[in-house]
Amino acid sequence: MIIQPTSLAAQLWAGAAAGTTAAADSWRVGTLLSARVMGQTDIGRLLLEIGGLTVEADAPGGQLPQQFQVRVLTQGAQPQLEVVPGQVDERVAMQGLRERLPLQNGYAPLLGVLAALARRPVARMLPAPLRAALATLEAAINKPSDVGSPLGMKEAIAKSGAFLESHLAEPKHDTPAADDFKAALLALRRALADIPTGRAGATLARPPIDTPPPLVQRPLVPQPRADAVQIADDDVDAVVGQLRVDTRAALSRVEIAQLESHPQAGLWIVEVPLAGVRGYDVLQLRIEEGKPVAGEAEGPWTVGFAIDPPSLGAVQGEIQLRVPRVSVRLWAQRPETVARLENEFVPLRRLLEKSGLILDHFACMHGLPTPPSAYSAVLLEARA
Repeated sequence: MIIQPTSLAAQLWAGAAAGTTAAADSWRVGTLLSARVMGQTDIGRLLLEIGGLTVEADAPGGQLPQQFQVRVLTQGAQPQLEVVPGQVDERVAMQGLRERLPLQNGYAPLLGVLAALARRPVARMLPAPLRAALATLEAAINKPSDVGSPLGMKEAIAKSGAFLESHLAEPKHDTPAADDFKAALLALRRALADIPTGRAGATLARPPIDTPPPLVQRPLVPQPRADAVQIADDDVDAVVGQLRVDTRAALSRVEIAQLESHPQAGLWIVEVPLAGVRGYDVLQLRIEEGKPVAGEAEGPWTVGFAIDPPSLGAVQGEIQLRVPRVSVRLWAQRPETVARLENEFVPLRRLLEKSGLILDHFACMHGLPTPPSAYSAVLLEARA
């Protein structure tokens, strides 16, 4: 697969004018360069970071991974780069994690600012491109009703940001990249980068929030909403500064989840933001496809999830499907939520029966699990 950057010459020329030739030297014929997909431009070109430079390129014919390597084939105003075949080098993935882990945070801080801006006059004082980018981000967030059906959940997962690069490489009508959450974050970051820096280090006053990263070896942790953010009616600098911090943290988190997902091994980590009442919630998903045993057409599927909406409190669950049998285990922090979930046992069983499935086991427990690994000890014993 060949990539031909269309915006490289101007950047190298600017570097030469500034008296630096390191960028040009790094693009010698035969050189291997690290590359990653950053998003898509308004005219449909891929935005790539290659060898430390941000360039545009026409979308190639095949699918690109989120991170990959290229080899320089030719130089000139529009050099040709060959995508190095094979799986992403493990060292490249580890480097990506090391770069993003210190920067990441949960979605709650950014979503809290977004919710607060909807109710504050300062939103009207923000530059028009930033307001448009915030509106795009808001439009990319699903409503709870959107994930209430199998098709709706499928679409929400598809546009969660975890699959942006594959959608850009192979665009389809039913999975438009324009509605993708990560694409909206990238557009927001570009809009923020175009705003001149105001007061150095200006951010909003709020309690610190530190959400564990979405790593395979960590259990899911429900993410509550951020506390209400106090925004002055005219403090544009603080809003822009906070948005820069929170957007960078959210993008780092999306990319950590992408690096930790392993489709070849049947493992995906996905986070779906949801627009609730006067705020936003985050549905975390860990989807795992098991290997089939002798006599089975397909292996079991296990879905772990966590969410913490104000109306229910923290809820976690594990759903295991071994066709046609389904096992459901739920944990809820509040006793009244346990009662509400238990009341849904009969409707859930009937709904599954209509799909030809059998609810083999259902349990709802008070409190949250404290597993030593990604899934609870109960489930591990059941799978042993």
